[in-house]
Amino acid sequence: MSLSDGFSGGGGGGGGSLPRLRDVLRRQRRDSDPSIDVPDLNFTYDDSDTLFNELSELYAYSEVHEFQLARESFDKTLSLKFPHSNWLNLTRTQQRTLLYYLIEKCEVVSHSERLDAARSLLYLAHGNYMYGVDEQDIAQYSRANVLLMIEAGVFPAVVQLLALEKERERDQYENTKNKITIADNVSLRVTLSVLYVMIEVARREDKFDLPAETQLRERFLIDLRNPVHGEDNLTSFLFQMLLYFCNGSMPHYPVRKILLVIWKSILASLGGVEKLKELKEEARVKAGLPHTFDETKPAQPLVIPTAAFDPRGYAPPPPRDSSLLSGLLSRPHSMVSNQDNVTDWGEQKGLDFCPKARLQDIEGFIELCRSKFGCYESPGLTGSDPLSCDISSLPAPTQESIKVLRQHVYIPLSDVQIKKVEENERLQSLNKPVEVEERDTPTERLYKSILPNLPQYMIAILKVLLAAAPAARARSESVNIFVDVISSDTPANMIESAQNTLDINRHKEIIVKAISATLFLLLKHFKINHIYQFEYVSQHLVFANCLPLILKFLNQNLSQYVTARNNFPALNFPDCVLVPPESSIAVDIPEALPSDSSYCWRNLFSCINVVRILQKLTKWKHSRIVMLVVFRSAPILKRTLKVHHPLVHRYVLKLLKVQAKYLGRNWRKNNMRTISMIYRHVRHHFQDDWAFGNDLDAKPWDFQTEEFTLKNQIERFNVFYYDNEGQRNPNPFGVELRPADTNYLSVLGKPVELSETWKDNYEKWVEVEVIQHERDWDRLLDGSQCHHLTVKTVHC
Repeated sequence: MSLSDGFSGGGGGGGGSLPRLRDVLRRQRRDSDPSIDVPDLNFTYDDSDTLFNELSELYAYSEVHEFQLARESFDKTLSLKFPHSNWLNLTRTQQRTLLYYLIEKCEVVSHSERLDAARSLLYLAHGNYMYGVDEQDIAQYSRANVLLMIEAGVFPAVVQLLALEKERERDQYENTKNKITIADNVSLRVTLSVLYVMIEVARREDKFDLPAETQLRERFLIDLRNPVHGEDNLTSFLFQMLLYFCNGSMPHYPVRKILLVIWKSILASLGGVEKLKELKEEARVKAGLPHTFDETKPAQPLVIPTAAFDPRGYAPPPPRDSSLLSGLLSRPHSMVSNQDNVTDWGEQKGLDFCPKARLQDIEGFIELCRSKFGCYESPGLTGSDPLSCDISSLPAPTQESIKVLRQHVYIPLSDVQIKKVEENERLQSLNKPVEVEERDTPTERLYKSILPNLPQYMIAILKVLLAAAPAARARSESVNIFVDVISSDTPANMIESAQNTLDINRHKEIIVKAISATLFLLLKHFKINHIYQFEYVSQHLVFANCLPLILKFLNQNLSQYVTARNNFPALNFPDCVLVPPESSIAVDIPEALPSDSSYCWRNLFSCINVVRILQKLTKWKHSRIVMLVVFRSAPILKRTLKVHHPLVHRYVLKLLKVQAKYLGRNWRKNNMRTISMIYRHVRHHFQDDWAFGNDLDAKPWDFQTEEFTLKNQIERFNVFYYDNEGQRNPNPFGVELRPADTNYLSVLGKPVELSETWKDNYEKWVEVEVIQHERDWDRLLDGSQCHHLTVKTVHC
């Protein structure tokens, strides 16, 4: 008898055993840990990859031959100024003289001479690889040359050259609108490459730098924040170029290089992950708040008793010394350590992070307890501070609960900023003086520079992200992002055709990497600088369908995506300049791919950034959480857990946690393993009903009201602090953005500037507008009609 017969044959009672067993096995397989049989990814999340990997991603494989052109341009320039010499034999004064000569060449009328000068600067920035015998020498020469270029003033000259080439390319494209290839934007590509290499090399610290070199780096970072072309800094200038590319007016712009320079300029001028931590702590201390809870290093876990459990499910009796347990509960989780006398209870660890409590949660809990127990309310007691109000009339167990909540309270920096804005608006409504804090931070300067066109910038960057999505289909209305990849020459053989296909996939991956890193840095820095700046960017991303776009990106085989090998090492920098091109072309592409790493750095980096952006856009936003539910994001996010990395798991579980109560009981029943992972690895809030609550009373229009209310708050903030040019307002409410004054006494009491034309024709105006029109002046003075007439008068 077979195994199936043993389960299905025989008595009538056993006929349904096999189907039930299959259902149990299927449910276990569906609810199993998604990371089973997937190797751990030994990936360290950082601001960027290694120097040479970042430099190699700047160039398409169809641009490799241009390295030789850059070398030839420099040799020609060097032979004119210093015959029979090379760069390494020149003195520092001679090297500086040659740089001054190249700067002058960047401003001449001849386009070919400007291009030769830009290529010569690019060759120097790359470490004059003609004389480099290995990668270490190239890196050393590159850093020395970049610092010398900064000292000589090459950076502002290259920015001005970029503006000049931008205008030239626009005039040239308007005259010839043929098929666009990589040959149509040579000048822009070379100029952007010089900027990118200078920023990427200079932003990296080196322990061997001299004090003078450190000062040069700091001065260069300051130059990145300041206006470089008119009133725009480099980041806003490049955003404007991206906008021209996406609206179709300049479709030949090298979009990948533009995005990469935007990302690196933000990273260099504002700071990366470590700088964000410092800025957040400084902002909290300045606002009078305690230090934030550590997110990167989990708090010491609380040891939970597990030994001597009864098989029937009963827990062991509590320890006799109940003061120990109450003492543990009365302290913040971060203060509990394994040194406490709890080692006899077992070795199972508790939660990774200590829970938080919000002020509104404590206030709501106190009000609920007072209402429940019928406590005596003294005047002013209900609206007092939940951290210091009197709770002596409540029962003792309830007081202990409130004490625990108060010890775990966490006041976000955003709450302080919002209260400050509300207080300023209240003072303004009472016609009282308002003190506007002057913030001259790099983030503030960036926000002011991109504020006038920020919605268009967000739409443009999402358009490019949509075109670069792995599952994106070619559409006639979408932008062409392959301008700086497609060569004008037709592939001669199968190897070149495969190389082009590989380069296109690599090109899309690099664009996703640059966009995800840019959006993540913008959101993080704006949130620390001011919460409404963060909300302004977030809301425009949401309005531009960023949520479904991210879900579309995640709705693929991410395990295959993070291990993709769209790379040809022989054509990467600096291998392409150290090894003759003929020998690399003869190598078969699949054999040249590396096999020592289990992941692709840029793809895993992009995946983490995208998940973190999605979590930031939806955090504490019920309307957007419901959008995730409507878009059926739960199965997509659950498949994302197959990427076995702690950061991916943490933020995906956070996204699933906020949706859990909207997904229904059946989903939670069928995904108990996921629920357990959420409970174990995600920080929780007291009184959070995510695992069992059902928000069935919520109405769709409630969520729309939430977005509209937030939009009004953001608009009031921008009106209050900035004028329509994005400049900081010393006096709240700029002239053009000041709200209408509907008080007729105030309007009539203000001085009015009368034009000369009216003064010359005032008699005709009096005849037409006053004498020939009958007005009931008594009605105007009637209080019941004042509002209507005032509004009509102001409108006229």
